[in-house]
Amino acid sequence: MDVYDVSDDLIKKLNDWKLIGIISGKFNELKENYSKVNFVEHALIDFKYMEKIFLNVKLRENKCNKRSVEFRMLGNEQFSLKNRKYFQALELYNKSICYAEPNSEHLSIGYANRSAVFFEWKRYRECLANIELARKANYPERLRHKLDKRERDCQQLVQQQAPDIVPYDFKLSFEPHAQVPYIANCLELRETADEGRFIATTRDLVVGDVIAAEQPFCSSLLPPMRYIRCATCKQERYLTLIPCDNCCSVMFCSEDCKQLANDSFHKYECPIIDLLHRMFNKIHGIALRTTLSALNLYDSIEELMAYCEQPSNQQKCVFDLDFTQLTPQEHYRAIHGLVTNQHMRSVSDLFQRSVVCAVLKHFIIEYTPLKDFLGGEDGRNFFTDLLFRHLQTSPSNMHGIDLVEQVNETKDDQTHSSGAYAFLSLLNHSCAPNTLRIYDGTKAYLFVLRPIKAGEALYDNYGAHFAIFSKKERQERLSMQYRFNCSCEACELDHPKYKGMPHKATVPMVNDDTDMKLLGAYNYDFAIGNYQKYCDFLTEYGAAYPCAQISSAEECLKMALHIMADAVPLKAKM
Repeated sequence: MDVYDVSDDLIKKLNDWKLIGIISGKFNELKENYSKVNFVEHALIDFKYMEKIFLNVKLRENKCNKRSVEFRMLGNEQFSLKNRKYFQALELYNKSICYAEPNSEHLSIGYANRSAVFFEWKRYRECLANIELARKANYPERLRHKLDKRERDCQQLVQQQAPDIVPYDFKLSFEPHAQVPYIANCLELRETADEGRFIATTRDLVVGDVIAAEQPFCSSLLPPMRYIRCATCKQERYLTLIPCDNCCSVMFCSEDCKQLANDSFHKYECPIIDLLHRMFNKIHGIALRTTLSALNLYDSIEELMAYCEQPSNQQKCVFDLDFTQLTPQEHYRAIHGLVTNQHMRSVSDLFQRSVVCAVLKHFIIEYTPLKDFLGGEDGRNFFTDLLFRHLQTSPSNMHGIDLVEQVNETKDDQTHSSGAYAFLSLLNHSCAPNTLRIYDGTKAYLFVLRPIKAGEALYDNYGAHFAIFSKKERQERLSMQYRFNCSCEACELDHPKYKGMPHKATVPMVNDDTDMKLLGAYNYDFAIGNYQKYCDFLTEYGAAYPCAQISSAEECLKMALHIMADAVPLKAKM
């Protein structure tokens, strides 16, 4: 059961009982968003949905040594000589570590078993780090001889371990913008009736130009990554992750990240973490995280209410910020100012979002310390308004933080987090984009993917690329999620998908089987040595777009940049 099941069942019940017209009418009469959400919440309570959720969905899994042992045994099975599935073993050991009760020997044994994986991988530094974690967690004396031997062996071999790859230090290709110092000075904000707000360039840009390097206001780790990445910094540190002291679904790369989370978002999410993971999707997750991050900006809800109600903080964007003193509060102005498009939404759309908001706010207020922070009715209503706002802005403004594409992996395996990026949210969509986002951790670099003339707009891709999806599929997808009918060049000219793309006789091939083989092996030196070749080719032959040779070169460039930014999961490297 997820929150959309609840919404669908409620609407079906109202239809069956011939109440949908009455309920919709009353809902539509309400002017304030918090009133709409409270109205739906009362309906969900009256129809026993909140009770059903509470009885059927665990708010939070408890620490349990029995389950810790079960996961460790499953990990041992994957680790065995018969299977040697080390990544599966590692994730299960991390799960075992999370479920181990505080101060039990099962925590230390989990760390020790994890160290055995790293020894097999010849990652001796990480092996020693886990041996230290095991000792600090009171590793049992009866097993200590195994750990001692592994430690001695590691100490003899650690000098043989190659240094880890350091991500390439990308720099802006131009002087920084006077108002927004993390974007190029040739970019400017424009607005038209047809396109709304968009970003354009005042100078010609060539493929490979770095035109932005943006950190998010906040980010949220996706549930499938919870035993792989740090919940705070989102780095892939599952070699040395440590668990939350209370829940079984969050890990951290260090005590510092653990403390930072517990001082901010995790103190509210932890008591209902498993309900959040089961009932809600990544859009809801980043909307909640953005709201909680806003609450964390001030010592009281009254201060945040006053801040948000100031006219100077309404409908602002990144170009309105004061970067001479970019505090988190100042950064939030641009996130708070993202458009909701509420006036374009149907009653049924707003009702469904109100169901999502009502369930989310009900459980996070009733079962976490947030209730105390919000205080009385005014504070709760303001929180509800803010959450509802971000539930509307998140689908079309937040970004998935992606890794390199991997063979036999789904899109879900390539996206590890969601982030709130004030500048990137201003880029409009094209099914044939002329820019490319590459992430180093959560930092987003924006590269030019196709030549862009002075005066032209920059376009991102919202997940509907012409080379992958047909025009009909793209139009349906964009209309449903983003509420616009796309009229980009790929839609107007009906560009063919990749398999039907022509080879143009006037365009050579810049890449061959060697490129694909070495990039497919995530060869860092090859990527650094050849990415400029792809950039120059794509710039020179940009007028021939689209054709098979250009699409192939674009894919090589994307791979090379991902490798250079080390946006390659450990699983793919080993």
